[in-house]
This record gives sequence, C-alpha cells and structure tokens, in this order.
Amino acid sequence: MRRIIWLMLLSLFIVGILSGCSDQAYVIEELNGNQLSLGPDDQNPEEQYALTEVTLDGETTIDGRTNQLSVLQKGDIIRFAYRNGKKPLVATIERVK
Repeated sequence: MRRIIWLMLLSLFIVGILSGCSDQAYVIEELNGNQLSLGPDDQNPEEQYALTEVTLDGETTIDGRTNQLSVLQKGDIIRFAYRNGKKPLVATIERVK
C-alpha cells in the first residue's frame, strides 16, 4: 500500500513540474517593452486566436543568456516556461530554429 501511495505522489510531482513548461511553439505578434503578445505558431488565416500575454524581467533567460530582450523580434517563433508557476512572469525563452 505504501508503494502505491509513493508512486502516486511521485506521479503528481512529475506532472506538476512538467505543467510549468510549454512544449507548444508561439509566434511573437507584438513587443511592448517587457511585455510579449504571443499567438500560436500554426495559424489558419481564416480563424481568430486569443493572444497569450507574458512578462519578461531581468532574470528571464533567452537562449541561455540574461538581459537579451533586444534579440527578440516580431515574428520570432519561441517556446517558454513560466517562473515557478507565476504566470505571466517568464523564466526562460528558447527560440525555435
């Protein structure tokens, strides 16, 4: 019985960690200072999409470097992870090649 409980707790822990990361790619639609408006990477021109708003700060790493906000441009395709589940504050950004 203890083994089953530990297995369930471990599973919940792993799901909790993975839920903070984004496997979906987004395209940068708009840049306003440290605010990004992101749309889905794969878009149908005949449909409308809700944009995802995220906030960057001095600790946000972009491609492994900090304070590189100037390297992001409208149209870049990125993946990101929130900072310790604190939406909309972003911890890391990885540009998709």
